[in-house]
Amino acid sequence: MPTTEVEIELQEGVSCFYLELHMRLNALLKMTSVAGFTTLLSLNPAFAGTLQVSPIGIELGQGIATTTENLENKGTNIINGQARIFKWESKDGKESLTPTTEVVASPPAFKIEPGGKATIRVVRLSKAPIVGEESYRLIIDDIPPPPDKPGDAVTFAVRHAIPVFFQAPGIKSALTWTANIKGDELEIAANNAGDLHARLSALVVSSGGKPVVTQNGLVGYVLGHGAMHWTYKVNGVHAGTTLTLKAAGNDGSVDTTIVVK
Repeated sequence: MPTTEVEIELQEGVSCFYLELHMRLNALLKMTSVAGFTTLLSLNPAFAGTLQVSPIGIELGQGIATTTENLENKGTNIINGQARIFKWESKDGKESLTPTTEVVASPPAFKIEPGGKATIRVVRLSKAPIVGEESYRLIIDDIPPPPDKPGDAVTFAVRHAIPVFFQAPGIKSALTWTANIKGDELEIAANNAGDLHARLSALVVSSGGKPVVTQNGLVGYVLGHGAMHWTYKVNGVHAGTTLTLKAAGNDGSVDTTIVVK
């Protein structure tokens, strides 16, 4: 039987590891039907992703072309990993990552002994002045070793997807919001006409003073001149309902009203 791999993506550091891992393990166990796959997997610090990264987000101003990402092995096993940079874009509410030569990560591969540290350099190669904001993702993969014994196995590839922004001075975000209802699914969309990305968290959407959507932690990013949307299951919301939307943002808090279409 082949090895089953589960990829855990940590976009904002390691704090979400256990919650994300529980969710994906539960989904895996529900969807997978493998003869003899009866071992119960327990979560503990030794098992969890032991590669820690810092910072969990990078923002560089005009004239700054180089920075570093710090890596540390908190576990008891050797970590073998790779680092790559991708151009990060948003179009029609969908994000995409594409290979780029405009920014590089060095070294592209690394090995860290238990308790050891390493540094990844991120370098913007272009000499042209930054216009608005350039958005990238630094992808750092903790590549698991092959299983000790052949046969069925579950391995965990932990991926850190770190936002990297190169910014011109004085840029701002400019969000506009819409909401559409279809059955019990509420789609909330944000369009950003500004140059600066919007990083949104702690979302609360209310109707008549009562919350209909609550999302703690990170909601997502709306890149400059991009758009994103999120869908939630709701009750008691219909076309014509006026919603109050509040969220925390990197460019100021959001507090607005939306009429559902």
